[in-house]
Amino acid sequence: MSSHTLEEYIAQATHNFDVATHLRSTSVYCLDWAATCLFYAAVHLVNAFLRKQGVLIPRRHRGNPDAPGRTNIVQQDPRLRVIYKSYRHLDDESRDARYELKRFVPADYDDFLLPEFQKIQGYLMARLVN
Repeated sequence: MSSHTLEEYIAQATHNFDVATHLRSTSVYCLDWAATCLFYAAVHLVNAFLRKQGVLIPRRHRGNPDAPGRTNIVQQDPRLRVIYKSYRHLDDESRDARYELKRFVPADYDDFLLPEFQKIQGYLMARLVN
């Protein structure tokens, strides 16, 4: 099990979101990395939620029935299933940026990626601060 605290995961999520925001505001050439930073901000918010619930935080995004990955947990856990679609969209877009050389335009970030992240952030932060 990871030794990171809930607060450390939230701080890392905030850091990743701040990097995404900075990249979005400074260059249209770095939107692929801004998308990736949004996904990793979501990853750390999920980790924070899992930490708070006492759930073992997986080292991988995808796993198998014996060792589910983070994405599997988000999809299957009734408390997280509500954010699965948004989480999966960010995962897919980040992966496409990193491996398929997908390029984004500002509208992709502003109208799709950021709102998907905000759904995850709003849902999880409401459950993390109480």
